[in-house]
Amino acid sequence: MHRIGRGLFGDVWLATLHNSTEEFDEFHEVAVKMMPLIADDRVRVLLAKFEGLFQAAQGLKRVSWPQGISTKNGKACIIMKFYEGSLGDKIAKLPGNALPVKDAVRYGVDLVRGIMELHSCGVLALNLKPCNYLLDDNDTAILGEFGIPLLFFESSVTKSEPVPWMGTPNYMAPEQWDPALRGPLSFETDAWGFACSMVEMISGVKPWANRTASEIFEAVVIKGEKPSLPAGLPPGLQRILRSCFEYDYRRRPTFGQILRAFLSPDELFQEGDWICVRDKPGGTCTKVGIVKAVIGPDSLYIQVCDKLGEPVQISGAERLALWKDKFRTGERVRLKAFVTTPRFGWAGAPNGNHEKEGIVVDLNDQDGIVFLTFKGSKEVWKADPVEVERVSGGLVAGDWVFLKSGWAVDSNAAAAGQRTSRIGVVHHVDGDGKVQVAFLGRECLWTGSPAEFEKAVPLSVGQFIRLRNDVVSPRFQWPVKERGWDMGRIKKVLPNGGLMVDFPGRFWNRNGWWADAEEVELVRIQEIEGIVQKYHHIESMHWAIRPVVSLLGFLIVARTGVVVVKLMAQPFQRKHGKKEEASRKIEATPVTDITHAVTKETNSSGNPPWLPTQVATLIFGGENSGNPGGR
Repeated sequence: MHRIGRGLFGDVWLATLHNSTEEFDEFHEVAVKMMPLIADDRVRVLLAKFEGLFQAAQGLKRVSWPQGISTKNGKACIIMKFYEGSLGDKIAKLPGNALPVKDAVRYGVDLVRGIMELHSCGVLALNLKPCNYLLDDNDTAILGEFGIPLLFFESSVTKSEPVPWMGTPNYMAPEQWDPALRGPLSFETDAWGFACSMVEMISGVKPWANRTASEIFEAVVIKGEKPSLPAGLPPGLQRILRSCFEYDYRRRPTFGQILRAFLSPDELFQEGDWICVRDKPGGTCTKVGIVKAVIGPDSLYIQVCDKLGEPVQISGAERLALWKDKFRTGERVRLKAFVTTPRFGWAGAPNGNHEKEGIVVDLNDQDGIVFLTFKGSKEVWKADPVEVERVSGGLVAGDWVFLKSGWAVDSNAAAAGQRTSRIGVVHHVDGDGKVQVAFLGRECLWTGSPAEFEKAVPLSVGQFIRLRNDVVSPRFQWPVKERGWDMGRIKKVLPNGGLMVDFPGRFWNRNGWWADAEEVELVRIQEIEGIVQKYHHIESMHWAIRPVVSLLGFLIVARTGVVVVKLMAQPFQRKHGKKEEASRKIEATPVTDITHAVTKETNSSGNPPWLPTQVATLIFGGENSGNPGGR
């Protein structure tokens, strides 16, 4: 054996596989991926998980499926078919380390089809990069590795050191960094890694090159930065790669949409496409229509159901996207809660009942109308696609749910001592009635029946929360005040229901806090009893409230003190005023004896006496006395 590759999840060795029978001996060159040393008590768990992965990947044409697994010196060894080279090897030998766009698109089609095969088995790739894209004898790209990061991550830590990441940092989506906290992982997670590898093959530059893992984490997860796309890409290819880098995986395209873009890289849309029109780039879908004509790369004629027979021109490619969740016949839907008056009225539908479920019986590909029937009614109801949503057991995508007691989310996770929240968010309603739910503490979406859940109170950005009084040991650290748990404000809600919280009432250490929705309660000022308690709530809204209130109180006290002093001084001011009036009367009396007048005035008042100018000059003297000779 000799080593032919090295990676985060183990080394790859070239080995010889010997099969011996009574009639002949066979020797085949194989590739052996030797994983890091596994803790003894986790080897059995790893082998059991790999067995399921092994069974799922059997027979896939565009995937290098495992031929077996064994252990050697405490290390798990995965045996796979040996291929002479990879796309990583090929681009390393080319000028600029880059493929022509035409060749990159051809290989991209092969890879997307392989990923779709893998997803059809319920398996995620997660470690998509050029070195893991193998080339067969026909120069066809083959997926050389799949599912290993998740398999290894779920099997706990190694003896040497824990596996820090769910993939290779340069190609990881935001949710791959600590998926139990920032997840869940989904099929759209692979779209990010695939797009990163395509950018590298076309540009010759690895995403986030020359950056450490911590710097990549800061850029991708904290700042929300995206890899740069190379210039000169066909419009369809550029658009699909850009959409693969959406921060929220729910806004990324499916691999079916990616395949279509790679098959027709010069086209954004085609006639007959169902598309959604957003109110603004990155906004919500306000209209669903059918493409009738493509005028240019940035303009379409589409037919929407509010203007039947009158296609409208829509410009601005950033506002347009393929409709990701097109309804299918037989699916259950209901009217969205915000719709007060349906576009086609209530005829044939339960008037005002948004909880009533209907069944899709047809989709009109000419006018963009959905036809429904409701239980107990024979009439067919016409609906605008944007006004209805999939439903199962009263649950729709976006609902907050509580896992009923007695249901185990993941027995393996429970055995490993991992905590999984029982409050989650519904992400998708399948056509068979199952719902996919994301939970904080769980890496992947969990599929279950609506009967296993009950609705929970939804939480949103800007609401004030605090830990419940019965929570003694919270999942995350939480600040304490003299009257109990401090109150914080929801800054961000993650797709799995995890809460990022800040504390605006704190001057320092106010950001970077987390909370489990199962452990918190909403705080509303209208529900708080008592003036003091209401003030405490207001105080928690901003750190400046307490000093401002203190300053206002000081100013009020100071002002009140001045008023009191003035009021207390008024009686004395009246007596003093009478004495001044007497003085004025004395001053107005004709003076015949100057000395007597001065003595009398001085005795009657504490103020200096008034004297005529000439008299004052004679008595006290001055610079300009009446006698120029003067001394």
